[in-house]
Amino acid sequence: MDMDAKYADLRRAAEETAVVDAHAHDLVAAGSTLPFIGCFSEADGDALALAPHSLPFKRSLRDIAALYDCDPSLEKVEEFRRAQGLSSITSKCFQAANISALVVDDVSTLDKTLELESHKAFAPKVYRVVGIETLAETIINEESVVGSSWTLDSFTEAFVAKLKSVANKIVGLKSMAAHRSGLEIDPSVSKVDAEDGLRKELATRRPLRITNKNLFDYIFIHSLEIAVEFHLPMQIHTGFGDRELGLRHCTPFHLRAVLEDKRFVKCQIVLLNASYPFSREGSYLASVYSQVYLDFGFAFPKLSVQGITSSLKELLERAPIKKVMFSTDGYAFPETYYLGAKWARDVVYRVLSAACEDGDLTIQEAIEAVEDIFRRNALHLYKLNVFHEKTTSIDDNTISSSSCLGKDDVILVRMVWNDASGQHRCRALPAERFYGIARNKGVGLGIAAVGFTSFRDAPAVGTNLTCAGEEIRLVADMSTLLRIPWSRNEEMVMVDMLTGSGEASEYCPRNALRKVTKVLLDEFNVSRQVLRMNFICSE
Repeated sequence: MDMDAKYADLRRAAEETAVVDAHAHDLVAAGSTLPFIGCFSEADGDALALAPHSLPFKRSLRDIAALYDCDPSLEKVEEFRRAQGLSSITSKCFQAANISALVVDDVSTLDKTLELESHKAFAPKVYRVVGIETLAETIINEESVVGSSWTLDSFTEAFVAKLKSVANKIVGLKSMAAHRSGLEIDPSVSKVDAEDGLRKELATRRPLRITNKNLFDYIFIHSLEIAVEFHLPMQIHTGFGDRELGLRHCTPFHLRAVLEDKRFVKCQIVLLNASYPFSREGSYLASVYSQVYLDFGFAFPKLSVQGITSSLKELLERAPIKKVMFSTDGYAFPETYYLGAKWARDVVYRVLSAACEDGDLTIQEAIEAVEDIFRRNALHLYKLNVFHEKTTSIDDNTISSSSCLGKDDVILVRMVWNDASGQHRCRALPAERFYGIARNKGVGLGIAAVGFTSFRDAPAVGTNLTCAGEEIRLVADMSTLLRIPWSRNEEMVMVDMLTGSGEASEYCPRNALRKVTKVLLDEFNVSRQVLRMNFICSE
């Protein structure tokens, strides 16, 4: 069997999975002063003028031209962009990228940056990450007088209060320490040194741009404490980037002092940019520290194919697959999101198929890894409400799809949940209606139904639930979809209960279980795997 046929299901999974873009930046509006050639390189000045002679530039330009069906020249691509307009090309790029959710940070200082809400026109779900240094600078810069009356205590109070006020509205924090003072963060930085750092910063011109290392470390440590309190991941730029960072200060090994600090044994740190060229170091840290996760964005489209492939291979040499996440690190131009997704799919397929050839993975395990890397890991870490289709799977003897989506012989789909009395209940829908509407939009359920007793279909006395109350949306978790063995013309799928605003309902048993298992993990270090084994043993 040739390679293409042998790994056809793996390639299909890599190419068709709707991805969660776990780290990206804002788009910029038409008319921004940022040149489009910046899409291909972080260089500027004379160095940027030579970018067209790099391997990533040549490949990326051809890919964009193919998407736009125009000649593969920078002039023709830019001409097409101007003729079509920002909305049209952004829709085209995001649709081709097949992005189901976008996690956007707010650290961009580019000209004419779009508001977060604007991105919701192009991605089904958009979430926010707060840049801690950006927030600190905004708080200080709100006072217009140089040499203001800020003290470290008053600044800390304002900063902590602001961060806590948005903690339940965001999915993570981000630090750009690597760009300013390096990753040799001192978790024991003193208030005296931080106060001195703040005083020096306040003596400079406004708008303030923090560069003092002691103040940087102080802000980072307080932010990480809040991240632990609110169970928020902390994204950290590592490895390469723009010219201002000192690369030798950006190796993730410098974070060991933070990782060894007992205050942060429950923190979640995401090393961005594949830690390139320190990918092996990042992989090692993720393998020995439970707090460390890996994100391989920014390598696309800034590296050659061999560079991207070798970097991802190094990340997977030691790191658990459950800790490795995809992102585009897209910024400014929608083409960066498209290129990031396109080449990630290709390189993930290359690396995982090679792992199968080497005997490191079975094909089924590789298909599961695709789902983990492109979706599940980010959904779990950032606690995102994004629902998706089941990935392709295979059995031990044949390479075929067992997914029943869209099969002509499926007549009925049962949407199943457990009620408060522990009983299985379901809504049965014609397959055409389920796949046409309910799969994406869900179905309604009167809130009284969650309080039904085991002996009659009416709310239990004392629940105060009525049919006139609010409605719950039953939304299918497509990762649980399966063909019913005793009724081959039917499928069943577990559902999550959501409120009208899309949040998890307080009455949802699955959400309650997630909360309990999270408490067990965070406070008692009891994982889901341990719980599962205990249940199996008790049976």
